[in-house]
Amino acid sequence: MKKIYAIVLSAALVLLGTQAKAQLSVGAGYLNSTETTTTNANNSSNAGLNGIYVGGQYNLPIVAGLNIAPGLYLDMLFGGSKSEAAGTVFGIPVSANGSVKYTELALNIPVNLNYTFHVGSDFNVFLYAGPVLQYGLLSKSSANAGASAGAISIGGNKPAEANNYDADYGSRNPFVVYLGGGAGIQAGALQVILGYDHSLTNISKNTNVNLGRSQIKIGVGYSF
Repeated sequence: MKKIYAIVLSAALVLLGTQAKAQLSVGAGYLNSTETTTTNANNSSNAGLNGIYVGGQYNLPIVAGLNIAPGLYLDMLFGGSKSEAAGTVFGIPVSANGSVKYTELALNIPVNLNYTFHVGSDFNVFLYAGPVLQYGLLSKSSANAGASAGAISIGGNKPAEANNYDADYGSRNPFVVYLGGGAGIQAGALQVILGYDHSLTNISKNTNVNLGRSQIKIGVGYSF
């Protein structure tokens, strides 16, 4: 019985020690995304998005410099493009001389493994990689001048808006899986991070269209 108590006590002390080293960090930064749309006819087009992200993560040590860091972030992206010929912009069919403005709001849950190199007493360099689960909260397209947005077609200069997550007419999947990775430095409590994400699943609901996204992120953080 005394041995069992000793084992339980030792495990509790190890757990407490691990939690004491766990680190909460919050951060924000800039996003630059490129969406690539490819059809079965091998037609391909690109569209750019810019935005910001904000959120936090909880860094849990595993062994030595290896850690796991689940997080929760909110992404906001904006973009606009004009088509000189009929094609697809942001995964949306667009007629000649049509323009589309796009707005997106999404929750991201990264689960990263990271490894920290201790360069000095108060200076670290770290590398990270892992999957990112994204759930879209808002995906809105505004079309003008003869463009079409999802199931909505318009003419002249009358604008139309489409909810791309609409169950019946939407063009996008709200749930997307990414693979991400990057590097950063930490001086004291301050962090600077450079990362890259690439989609692993099709963002488009249309099986004849493959809509993928790659994005670069640059941000700063503060650890507690």
